[in-house]
Amino acid sequence: MLRTIKSKLIIFALCISLIPIFIITTIFYLNARSTLKVQILRELTAIAESKKIHTLSFMKEKSGRTIDFSSDGFIRDSLEAISRNGYQSAVTNLNGHLKENKKTLDPHIVAIAVVDTNGKVVSSTNEAMIGMDVSKHDLFVKSIRNNYGETYVDHTYRFSFLDDDCIFVSAPLTRKHGGENIGIILNAYNLKSLNEITDNRVGMGETGEVYIVNRDMIMITVSRFIENVILKQVVDTEPVRRIVEYGKGAMTGIYLDYRDVQIVGASIDIPEYGWILLAEVDKAEAFAPLKLLRNIAVILCGICSAVVIGVGIVFSLSTARPINRLKQASERIAGGNLEHKVEITRSDEIGALAGSFNNMTRKLADEITGHKRAEDELTATNKELEAFCYSVSHDLRAPLRGIDGFSKILEEEYTQEVDEKGMGYIKRIRAASQRMGQLITDLLNLSRISRREMKHEKVDLSTMIRKMASDLQKGQPERRAEFVIEEGITVSGDSNLMRIVVNNLLGNAWKFTEKRTPVRIEFGITKKDSGNVYFVRDNGAGFDMAYADKLFGAFQRLHSVSEFEGTGIGLATVQRIIHRHGGLIWAEGEVEKGATFYFTL
Repeated sequence: MLRTIKSKLIIFALCISLIPIFIITTIFYLNARSTLKVQILRELTAIAESKKIHTLSFMKEKSGRTIDFSSDGFIRDSLEAISRNGYQSAVTNLNGHLKENKKTLDPHIVAIAVVDTNGKVVSSTNEAMIGMDVSKHDLFVKSIRNNYGETYVDHTYRFSFLDDDCIFVSAPLTRKHGGENIGIILNAYNLKSLNEITDNRVGMGETGEVYIVNRDMIMITVSRFIENVILKQVVDTEPVRRIVEYGKGAMTGIYLDYRDVQIVGASIDIPEYGWILLAEVDKAEAFAPLKLLRNIAVILCGICSAVVIGVGIVFSLSTARPINRLKQASERIAGGNLEHKVEITRSDEIGALAGSFNNMTRKLADEITGHKRAEDELTATNKELEAFCYSVSHDLRAPLRGIDGFSKILEEEYTQEVDEKGMGYIKRIRAASQRMGQLITDLLNLSRISRREMKHEKVDLSTMIRKMASDLQKGQPERRAEFVIEEGITVSGDSNLMRIVVNNLLGNAWKFTEKRTPVRIEFGITKKDSGNVYFVRDNGAGFDMAYADKLFGAFQRLHSVSEFEGTGIGLATVQRIIHRHGGLIWAEGEVEKGATFYFTL
């Protein structure tokens, strides 16, 4: 019965204290939880990116060490002597040189091996390897085809001839005169050396860990929780599957880890080596600070229920104001205002929570400032590199023009003094200098692609490709080709850049079908993952998919210049333009059965 003022006042006090406190606390808790989640994910993402940079730097150092070894004249001369005469003394001296002068330079090196052009190990710091045949391994097959200064990192970490799991980095050894590859040098670095990067968990609490997984979803660094996991523990988690199956470069969120434990994590792809780096912390530990907030809410409700009248109202008012202030502060922080400070000087739990918020915003602001500074430094460095590239390329043009000009004079005015063989040499000099000039021009154009400002507009790809197909046919009327062009394909992008893409892709299709009859070149659109995928298909020379990863590298060619002309810059330019439009490009093909180039925007 609510007949007395006392009972009504009690109910009124309960209503005006418990209900608002409950609502305010709930909203504040949800905002705080959201803000905390964002903060944790940002911190884990920063850790993952930092570890990736460290990993890339580590691998660059190892590749650089391998290239340094490949330039060692003693190693090269010894291999030539062994290959030519098979001197046992040369093998002994080379073994000693590798052990005493090379292996000691890097504590991570497990073994060094020198392999001849037949894939036979002729010298090594590990005597068990000498005489072994590695001609079928990718580490030999792909490295022997590289140019001087290029390295290959194998995705296999275990071989029968070594007791340790290793990262194998190989580079070609080149003859002193002529530049011909005479073998390879192979450095085996201890796989456990990566643990020096991932084991550093400063600031990640009791359950935080960083580890690396390969494309087979196998862990290649140590676990904080399970022993002996290297190359044994399967990590079939959501972020790993996304990167392996769909090529997603990064992911953050809450998911089950390889222990079936709920964690908060950030993953990032390291495609250069087929690795995925993950930074994770248990969800229970990550959201532990929210327990204090829940306890405060329960205590406040209990006090309001017990005190009910006057004291309850006063307490509810005195508590509601700072809570509202914290709520507003959390919303401003969640909205990006990291300069906002919570002005609460209380010495209780709410004051401690306000201090935590202020510390959080200060740390976030410092971190963002640091990232911005690093970004500015990187931008400045890139500009310096571009300027250097332009300057060097410009300086190379003058001697090339001189070589071409004087060769032309010899060719035109000294035909009587120079015999036919000499004139052949002169023509080759002119052709080489002109090709070098074209390479420099293409390299500069490739550099400019990254700097030019983009203008987004509606681009009719069908019309653009139809016009180019007509020009190609007019340029070589003796060739008969069937062009199948799907109508009405329009995109949003920079028309000038897209014209470069079309010219390169259609030009390649025209070039590589030169020896094919009949010729069929097709442009169309298909769907993948609910998105548009555009393609250019031909029935020309095609290519071996084993070398598809080289297609889009600068100066990379899968056919000789004598077969098909070109500088090897076109597809690298196309890839850079597609990436600037936020898209992807890839290719599928088969030798003598044509090729298809796909791209998204």
